[in-house]
Amino acid sequence: MLLSDRLFAAHSSNEQTPPQALPLKLESNWALCVDVATDDNDKTDCKVQKRLGAIEDSFPDYDGMAIYTNKFRLEKAAKNLQLSLSIPHLRDADEIYLNGKLLGQTGRFPPDFEKATLYSRNYPIPNNYLLYGKEQANELVIKVYNHARQGGMSSGIPTINETTTIQDTLIAHEGLLMLYVGLMLIISAVQFFYFAAQKQNRDHLYFGLFCIGEAVYILTYSHFIFASGVHLNIIFRLNILLFGVLTLLFFLFLTNFFKCKVSKWFRLPLIWLLSLISLAAVFIHIDSIYHIVHLLQAISIVVLIPFYFYLFYQAIKDKLPYARLMAWTIVVFIGAVLFDFMVDLQLVPTFMSGLEGLVSPIFIIAIFIVITLILIHKHWQYYRNATYDYLTNCLRRSSFIERLNEELHRIHRSEDTMVLALIDIDYFKQFNDQHNHLTGDLVLRTVAKRTKDTLREFDLLGRYGGDEFIVAAQVSDEHDAFQLLKRIHNNITQEPIVLQNKAPVSISVTLGGVTTNPQIATTAEELIEQADEILVKGKVKQKGRVHI
Repeated sequence: MLLSDRLFAAHSSNEQTPPQALPLKLESNWALCVDVATDDNDKTDCKVQKRLGAIEDSFPDYDGMAIYTNKFRLEKAAKNLQLSLSIPHLRDADEIYLNGKLLGQTGRFPPDFEKATLYSRNYPIPNNYLLYGKEQANELVIKVYNHARQGGMSSGIPTINETTTIQDTLIAHEGLLMLYVGLMLIISAVQFFYFAAQKQNRDHLYFGLFCIGEAVYILTYSHFIFASGVHLNIIFRLNILLFGVLTLLFFLFLTNFFKCKVSKWFRLPLIWLLSLISLAAVFIHIDSIYHIVHLLQAISIVVLIPFYFYLFYQAIKDKLPYARLMAWTIVVFIGAVLFDFMVDLQLVPTFMSGLEGLVSPIFIIAIFIVITLILIHKHWQYYRNATYDYLTNCLRRSSFIERLNEELHRIHRSEDTMVLALIDIDYFKQFNDQHNHLTGDLVLRTVAKRTKDTLREFDLLGRYGGDEFIVAAQVSDEHDAFQLLKRIHNNITQEPIVLQNKAPVSISVTLGGVTTNPQIATTAEELIEQADEILVKGKVKQKGRVHI
């Protein structure tokens, strides 16, 4: 145990400190004492800390019980206020005493050790615990069990302030964490939705799982799970387990997004290694659990990050879709992760201490939103390419038939009439033979555009075959159907197509159409077969006309 005279001696410089107003920030004039074993017996070693810091700042490689002490005075004006002590970050277990009375504790000291390294401390102070005025000094004693790595007051300044203010700060912090969790779950739901529509794209699956893992990982830092009563060592093990799982999922996401063919001699051992390391967090002794963290950090820095940069280089070199945008997005994400590593290893410069716990969540949410938008746009491109013809921007044949069947069900219920027509470009092969395929493409695009300009927004236009288009539109009767097809025919043929060499080329099309019978239900395939038969007979009879 520490000696009371050693504690008071460490604070002799504080005896003349005047009473201070709220909020009272206990930033300086701390004493830190540890028990040091010698050949003869144990003794207490104390050092004054001009600025509050981790135990290892004063006693390198120290594991065991340590005690921080501070003396402060409060103005008498604070006597009628309800006050609390807030400590932003305190590693491992603690017991806190104010003027010799237990103020609170988080975690447990050995032999029933419980880690409490993930949470801030907020302890209400009973009024009868405090002394007020310049004549009386209050003594704050913080006992900490330092376990396995840097511990104690690793960052943040203990503050005494009104309870409502401290509670408001805690609620705001917890609310922000819950906002992060909610956003992560929304993003994951979006990814699972797109994966359900496109199961061959597993990048949606892995990124969705990554977002869920990140949401639970953030939850382990929340006071909500701390207040759940779950053993703190279990929560801490879950935190480490998730760290390994997230590392694995991120690897799977990137390799699937860039369609990277990774050698099985690299991929399988890495997956097994990361899986085993992650699972070890559940079983390994609590004294050795930080070895898992260090191992995961080493694999990330030495193996994965160089591999990711190589992956980005290859993707950009091969001009893969979204390669450059995704690469820069992931580089920013890696920067945020490296900042987290520096915070964890106590390597962050003092002037950046205020950014701890702030930079990474904001960056991660922003980056995840960007990644989600990239994946959604990629999915939309896949959907569009599968639904629309890339050259003419008309519906593909299968998509047209699917949409037509939906319209036929609606038309039949309302007993309206629909016209369906096939448009065939006459002598299309000659365009390609006399000019070139680029001219043929220009003819196809022009026919599609002029047809679309004639139709209404809700009418259907599809590319049925090489030089055939298909149209479906609601009409009032057969006469109205014929007039619509005549307008389409005239709009396509009345003006020549101007080629790239400025030469005008006339175009001729033949239309074969059929109208639905409101009294008889029919399918899209049956209707198309009827229109095709009319078109074939019409081309034999007279090309360049409307046949219905």
